Amino acid sequence: MRTGLCQLRVASAKALYRRVDRVTIGPSLNVSRPLQRLHPAVILLGLLSACSSPATGTTSATTNSPSASATPTPASGYRVIFTASTPSASEIFLYDSASSTPQQLVALGAGAPPEARFVAPQKIAYLDNSSPGSTSIISLELGTRAKSTDATVSGYVPAFAYSHDGSMLAYLVHDNAGKPSLHVRRGGQETSLNLNAIPGRGVGRDDEVRLEYAPDDKYLLMVDTFVGNQGQAPETGQFLVLRAVDNTVAFVPPSGISANATMATWARQTDRLYYRDAVGVRTWDAGVPSVGTLATALHWYDPAASADDRWLAYTDIDSRNVPHVQLYDLQSNQAMATTTAARSHPVFITGDTVWYLEEQACSSECLGGPSQTSGRVFAYSLKSKSETALPFSDVHNLSQLSVSSS
Repeated sequence: MRTGLCQLRVASAKALYRRVDRVTIGPSLNVSRPLQRLHPAVILLGLLSACSSPATGTTSATTNSPSASATPTPASGYRVIFTASTPSASEIFLYDSASSTPQQLVALGAGAPPEARFVAPQKIAYLDNSSPGSTSIISLELGTRAKSTDATVSGYVPAFAYSHDGSMLAYLVHDNAGKPSLHVRRGGQETSLNLNAIPGRGVGRDDEVRLEYAPDDKYLLMVDTFVGNQGQAPETGQFLVLRAVDNTVAFVPPSGISANATMATWARQTDRLYYRDAVGVRTWDAGVPSVGTLATALHWYDPAASADDRWLAYTDIDSRNVPHVQLYDLQSNQAMATTTAARSHPVFITGDTVWYLEEQACSSECLGGPSQTSGRVFAYSLKSKSETALPFSDVHNLSQLSVSSS
């Protein structure tokens, strides 16, 4: 793979990213049609304790990686799946920390980015949008490179998710007429639910598209919301929690007090859901008819829970519209800052290590606010309260993150 070609792909992807509407997404997928956010997407597997503190004695990534920078890498123990896109093609690469050369796994034609992610330690899944008017969900075994088409639909798939045990596949579909539906496959049987139409996406951070199974796979969260800046948009989005056993509705945020509910995530050990509404951050526990309040007046974005359910990480927008990553201690019920620099999209890697993206001021037109992601990734240690630069310079989303200890 030639360095010049890789640099061209990255430059094209960056340019396209800056020209399209910015949409905040969940751990499952990307933006609704007709927007196409062409950007390198990353999934990281098996990070060891090297990221829990600033790296020392590390090696530098080589320049022939489309997303590697000259900053030192952690010692070892992770793999990265990322996409490099141009107007005419998209490719999926595997970067292993033990190697210096990225491996091309998949090459696709023009269309929306394939949005690859790990669904098992040796298996990835991605979207194939190369056929006009249709989308396929493809799984690929890393060891054998064997591919399997898990679903093919007419239209656009803005989100998909596999259950933790691999027995269920859920995906959102916006058909060629723009009508949305939710599909769930289990044991060879498929159930589909017609959804309310969403007339369009906004340009702010308040939009969210998310499919996510609860830790025990008993519930499926679906968020497809168009909230709009300052909560002025009409409630055209939707927010559902379904029982996986029969796809019946287990929870819908109460009307009125939970108007424009969005920005949700599951706890990691229990069937507790955290989400944001006009009041603040709310909680819902499976089987409980009412909602609780975790923090009033907290207008968070990009929430993520730690594996031990001690912490929540999230993005907070200050009075100058600058995003910062903060932590919420669920034991003391107190919020605390990380770095004072502009950061967003946090994800827990270990119980005391968070990865997030650097944000920078827009030099020209910037949709969704006065800043945008720079492509650089940092690791923040809760123990040392310091951050370390990671060897990636072209990552604009961490929402696809999938972590497995090794």
